[in-house]
Amino acid sequence: MEGAPEEAKRPLTVSQAMALAKGALENCVVTLVGEVSEVSVKPGYKAAYFTVKDTGASMPCMMWTNRYRASGVQLRVGMLVQMTGRFTLYAPKGRMNFDVFSLSMAGEGDLRKQVADLAEKLRKQGLMAPERKRALPAVPHTIGLVTSPRGAAVHDVLRTLRRRWPAARVVLAGVPVEGKVAPGALMTGMKAVVDAGAEVVLLVRGGGSFEDLMPFNDERLAITISRCPVPVVTGIGHEPDTSIADMVADVRASTPTAAAEAAVPSAADVRAQLAAASDRMAALVRAQLRTHEREVDAVVGRPVFKDPAILFATDAQTLDILGDRLHRAIPASVERDRAVLASYGTRLATRGRTLTRAFCMKTDEEGRVLLSRGAALVEGYDAQWKLAASRLNDLSPLAVIGRGYALARNDEGRIVSSIADAPVGSRIAVRVADGTLSADVVAATHDEQTEIPWKEA
Repeated sequence: MEGAPEEAKRPLTVSQAMALAKGALENCVVTLVGEVSEVSVKPGYKAAYFTVKDTGASMPCMMWTNRYRASGVQLRVGMLVQMTGRFTLYAPKGRMNFDVFSLSMAGEGDLRKQVADLAEKLRKQGLMAPERKRALPAVPHTIGLVTSPRGAAVHDVLRTLRRRWPAARVVLAGVPVEGKVAPGALMTGMKAVVDAGAEVVLLVRGGGSFEDLMPFNDERLAITISRCPVPVVTGIGHEPDTSIADMVADVRASTPTAAAEAAVPSAADVRAQLAAASDRMAALVRAQLRTHEREVDAVVGRPVFKDPAILFATDAQTLDILGDRLHRAIPASVERDRAVLASYGTRLATRGRTLTRAFCMKTDEEGRVLLSRGAALVEGYDAQWKLAASRLNDLSPLAVIGRGYALARNDEGRIVSSIADAPVGSRIAVRVADGTLSADVVAATHDEQTEIPWKEA
């Protein structure tokens, strides 16, 4: 090049050229997205080595082990990743690498990581525990269906329900199943069908990409499903698709049609079960009837029902025997008792005569002794009572009255010893020697001498 400095025209060594290129590349920091095509992460390595590509190129990458572990990403072939780093050259081999500073999953890969993290969070909270899952009603009368009213899933579910259990009543909540508003609409639809009396809720949608199914990975929807007052059956996407809604639902079906089949019994199966139950009941009733017939025949064949007198034959014979023994025993017993009584009477009469003679002799003797002792006692007291009688006669008021005195008593029967005992106007009784006089007191006069001098006899 004309006019160029002399140094620029000089040729460079390989090392100089690589150093020049290395310095230019390392100043270029970019963020890019690529699909992982190769991965080499081995114990003891200082870095993780992998290759990313797109439709037109591929690029080797390396990431120091401490940065790789801090990113939390487990690299796998086919994973779409987003990286930030700079280009660098490994001069000894003449290789270019992309030195990765930070690493994260991109696109669907990032979404899957978010879903996996949320699933782990809800699992730790117990929303996916098997013991929390509820059994479906055996024969639901009202079924709640929450899905898009325009998709194929709603027709598949209704057709399956009509075929398997046409007696069920279906309450449909048509809601969007894609987009940002879908989770809130799904929750509103579930509440609506439950309020309408649904005994089980079918939450379904047809197939789609992972991004299309993201509304069913919403945390609020998962909590709503776990708190639903009735069992929830999910049929979301196709067989390989598993959303968080499937994980927390009481029953997870692979497709909407399978969800409808899980929610209701088959009418044919129910008819077969009823027929089998009817046959078992009929067989049981027939067996019981045969048993009762045998029992009745055994009772009817007993002798007592052919001749009722058999019931009392033994007792009647026993009564006859006892009566005969009683008739024979009473006269003999009476004769024995009569003889015993006669013997006792004879012995009593003999004994009585003996006792009477002895008693009379003893009484006579004691009478004589009593008379003798009584006479002696009387003689001792005869003088005393004569003296007491003489003295009593001397002291008797009757003797005093007999000598010309009188004894006056007032109305109350008390002896009048003072004029105060018989006031004027009162009646007194005056006892004299040969009778009693009644007198009315008309006057009372006080005497100087108030006491009557009585002399002892």
